[in-house]
Amino acid sequence: MRDKSAHIISWVFHPLLMPTYLFLFIIMFAASLLQPIQKEALMQVLAVIFIVTFIIPAISIGTLRVSNFISDLSLYRRRQRIVPFIFVTCFYGITAYMFYAKLQINHLIFLIFATVTGLLLLLTLITLFWKISIHSTGIGGTLGFVLAMHMVYPIPYFAYLLALLVATAGLIAYSRLALQVHTPMQVYAGLVLGLAICYGSLFYFM
Repeated sequence: MRDKSAHIISWVFHPLLMPTYLFLFIIMFAASLLQPIQKEALMQVLAVIFIVTFIIPAISIGTLRVSNFISDLSLYRRRQRIVPFIFVTCFYGITAYMFYAKLQINHLIFLIFATVTGLLLLLTLITLFWKISIHSTGIGGTLGFVLAMHMVYPIPYFAYLLALLVATAGLIAYSRLALQVHTPMQVYAGLVLGLAICYGSLFYFM
């Protein structure tokens, strides 16, 4: 039962879903930060973000699994993470470029995607030598982004959202340790890295 709940937590809060959750929070509680995007178009933007940050990367990882390039979708083995991480980093980088250079859609969206691209590149380099928790990095990054937005533009309800994200980070840490896929150091390092980079980037450049 413990393993089942840990698996559910890991899939519900999969790192590839974090951008979708983040922009859903922004749309719900701070849509003004996404101007000049019209309110009617916000859900379309969210759908695009979901496709380019979850669907396309998930398909690419699934293709690697079908071709036996990787042995499992959870990417348990450190060496098997490197190529999928490179693919995902490229997807995020291309998306950041498209949002900024071609669509010029919103500075905040570009800054978030540029930050995540840099973070993914750093994670890929770290993974060459050491296994770090991407789940913890994902929730840490989301927490950092929300904290930075709340510090720069005090937003009603964001204090409650921050408390919820802290609780979620605890659940994710529990799930990764319960499944014995990471050591405590790998979990804490991912959380601190995601939080520091995403908070710092948004706080100083937003």
